[in-house]
Amino acid sequence: MKMIKNNYFILSGAMGGGKSAIIKHLRKKNYICIDEPARRILEEQRSVVGNGVPEKDPELFCQLMLSRSLHQFKSNADYEGPVIFDRGIPDLIAYADLFGIIKNVYMNAAKIYLYNKNVFMFNGIEEIYTTDNERKMDFVAAEKFGFKVNDIYKELGYNVTEVPFLSEEERSEFIINMIEHLNYK
Repeated sequence: MKMIKNNYFILSGAMGGGKSAIIKHLRKKNYICIDEPARRILEEQRSVVGNGVPEKDPELFCQLMLSRSLHQFKSNADYEGPVIFDRGIPDLIAYADLFGIIKNVYMNAAKIYLYNKNVFMFNGIEEIYTTDNERKMDFVAAEKFGFKVNDIYKELGYNVTEVPFLSEEERSEFIINMIEHLNYK
């Protein structure tokens, strides 16, 4: 049975496109925002020397992200205002593809747990791209991942809106204005 949440909005795209910074900015404006599962899982798994990291067991890593994403989706189901996600379940299809693992379960989940049809897409920006303990891929690979995610959302019937590269305030206002003009209730 499908679970459709029109008040759930996704920020997606290339790694290093500024999504996390915008999420922080939107939180300051009192929007409910959900962090992407990948960074938290990487941090948790590395802290306990776990296997759920891409370099040890990419399939386990993707399964942990799916579990976290489903929990995040369901735990906000009663809230009627806008909820903004840093990545959605369809992103996991791109992760599965990136790691060369079977993506059926992620496709199934993306077809059952549905967000607002309008997705905000962030392109990679080389000037702001950095690597760290959790983000190890180079800019070219991150940008390619963003293109793949964009294609996946379109294939699933989502309307993709590119977020222009402006100041954090202007990008946040762009997203807020778009959400306010959408009929999501």
